[in-house]
Amino acid sequence: MLGAGPGGGEENDRSLVARADTPIGSVLLTGDAEAGAQEALLRSGADVRADVLKVPHHGSRTSSPRFLAAVRPRVALVGVGRDNPFGHPHPETLSTLHELGTRVLSTDVLGDIAVLRAGSGALAVVSDHRGTIGP
Repeated sequence: MLGAGPGGGEENDRSLVARADTPIGSVLLTGDAEAGAQEALLRSGADVRADVLKVPHHGSRTSSPRFLAAVRPRVALVGVGRDNPFGHPHPETLSTLHELGTRVLSTDVLGDIAVLRAGSGALAVVSDHRGTIGP
């Protein structure tokens, strides 16, 4: 388990951050951690590398490009409501993830999303709006 540490600043930076090794690979759950907490995690030396990333703070512009590059996820999931008033996810955050070669999926477009291990061993994605999206 990881954390923003004492005196984590803004309320979002006190989000629980957890990394788990699972049958689909490593998963990093970041809550609403913003750039300050993300940078603190990097400075701490915590292992943030993950196959699947729950993108911090709904993909807002407060995501650190350096943090996203350190995680270097194969799949990134953005939990966000359709037509949200905050403009999440932010185009710069999405651009950073795409430049890393990350497959980015969001709940505003796909609804509930599950990442599974396909019979071939590849990661596969299933959505309640689109069914199996494929590896």
